Amino acid sequence: MKTINIFTLFAILLIAVGVKAQEPLSQDVRVVREFDPTVSDAMKINRMPDREDTLEINPQFNYRVVGQPLSGTPEVEPLSAARLARQRKGELYPSYVRAGLGNYETLFGDVLYNITRNEKFAFALALGQESSWGDIELEDGTSSDAPLHKTNGGVYLRHFFDDKTVEFDMDFNRRAYEYYGLHTIDAAEGSTVFYETPDGSLVRGNALIPDRKQRQTAFDLHLGLLGQQSDVDDTRYHLGFDYGAFDNYTGVGENRFSLWGDVKLPFGGLALHLDGDVTYNQVNAPKGENEMPSLWTFEEREQIFLTLNPKMVIPGDKLSVEVGVNATGEFSGTEEFFLSPHVKGDLVIAEGIVSTFLGMTGEVRPGYYRDMMEENPFLSPDVLVETAHSNIRGFAGVKGNFSSATSFTARLDYEFIENEHFYVNRFFSQNAASNYGMSNLFDVIYDDVTLLTLSGELLVRPVRELDIVLKGAYYGWEMDVLAQAWHKPEMEIGLRAGYQFNEELRLDAAFNLYGDRKAYDPNEVNGVKMLKSVADFNLGGNYQLNKRMHFFARIQNIFAAKYYQWSGYPMQGINFRVGAGYSF
Repeated sequence: MKTINIFTLFAILLIAVGVKAQEPLSQDVRVVREFDPTVSDAMKINRMPDREDTLEINPQFNYRVVGQPLSGTPEVEPLSAARLARQRKGELYPSYVRAGLGNYETLFGDVLYNITRNEKFAFALALGQESSWGDIELEDGTSSDAPLHKTNGGVYLRHFFDDKTVEFDMDFNRRAYEYYGLHTIDAAEGSTVFYETPDGSLVRGNALIPDRKQRQTAFDLHLGLLGQQSDVDDTRYHLGFDYGAFDNYTGVGENRFSLWGDVKLPFGGLALHLDGDVTYNQVNAPKGENEMPSLWTFEEREQIFLTLNPKMVIPGDKLSVEVGVNATGEFSGTEEFFLSPHVKGDLVIAEGIVSTFLGMTGEVRPGYYRDMMEENPFLSPDVLVETAHSNIRGFAGVKGNFSSATSFTARLDYEFIENEHFYVNRFFSQNAASNYGMSNLFDVIYDDVTLLTLSGELLVRPVRELDIVLKGAYYGWEMDVLAQAWHKPEMEIGLRAGYQFNEELRLDAAFNLYGDRKAYDPNEVNGVKMLKSVADFNLGGNYQLNKRMHFFARIQNIFAAKYYQWSGYPMQGINFRVGAGYSF
């Protein structure tokens, strides 16, 4: 099967290469970033990675000046210095506070401080808190407490020298929540229902229900050195050291140390790019006796990752090429080595109108404990997710603009992933029968898969005051062993619009469509439980009263769609937030 898929991938790339270049035209060019699908943040506890629906749309258009040939011999004329009128410095406020409230008994606030107009230093402090005490209705009609408390703080410092910048960051994040989702395990005192655990023993249901409380606490430290050489023939670099500490209410902790660097060495018309890192990751099991041995089996883990990605960059006016390899070694009791090609080409088809790109690469995806708990906060805390490897990922696409106010990108990705993880609820057989009790904790299962992704983005700015962004993606999963790609959608569509009514008032709207997904449930026909698609509509506004104060409001999930991020865990229905911010 994989042999056929590899031939299919190469056929796609060869077809993309065969596009003929057109004559150059002098038009505006805007490079569009890669697709980042968006769904509403009208949900409870967890958010999809990088899917935030409250971001203000304010696209920046970049223009490329196309050089024209000179006629005859140019004459050099001395330039006289221009006279500059004295200008008054605009008011900048170093401090900002924001506070607000919403339904689901929500309160939130932020405090920010930064120094202004300093040529040598940049410094900022941030502190934020958000709390909610609301209830959410589960699929069986019962109501469940779903409190959420998020605290974050950070220090940001940069020291600027003539040709380098020293970086220092510290961040603290804490999220406290509960396992509020539906479970079908009979946990009543004195119940005669017994459940079979993975080791074959029979236990009562109350031995399989965890404490509802959970929290995640993280501390991060970053030290970096960034070279800012202005000459393209100079060596450029970015070096750093990162440390991250993480633990949760269950007592599992993780420490991660990473030393990394990115260096560009130009010579002649070429350049050698070299990036790599050394990462040490350690997971510590809870200290003391395991209070729920029938439910949890904690283990400790040590991992070392060595990564080196050299590549040669060959720039050109029409065609730019990158050629290299991605090499990673994982050392965690056993040794594993991952090697992938890195080939990329960018071809200008019509100067100022359209360009195309294609290539092949691969990557290693470590299943760090902290990252998995953030991805799915209801993951059982004793699960250590294994490393996945995308050994071949081919991609091709086109990007450009129809005019200075309209830009677009379209992209195709086709990749082979080994050991991809999927989330499934934990189930326990009831009295050794065919009935299963569902837990609201999640486990992971693995499979080797191929994934086809078709994505696109269109940005339109018909007038200066109006921005419209349309994004979409289709995902085609082909499984090797598993019946379905559990909890993965087939498509995502997002439409956003922002309108600057006047200097004081800005309005925005967003519509998101998130496709059907499937969850594993052995009690259902064919073991499949459908999680219906969701249509999400949001409206928001910001009113600037004066230079110092503004008011904002947002209403989310206006259609009151009942959305399940994870099986058994519905998100918030229609909800709103109002608040004010003040600069001083």
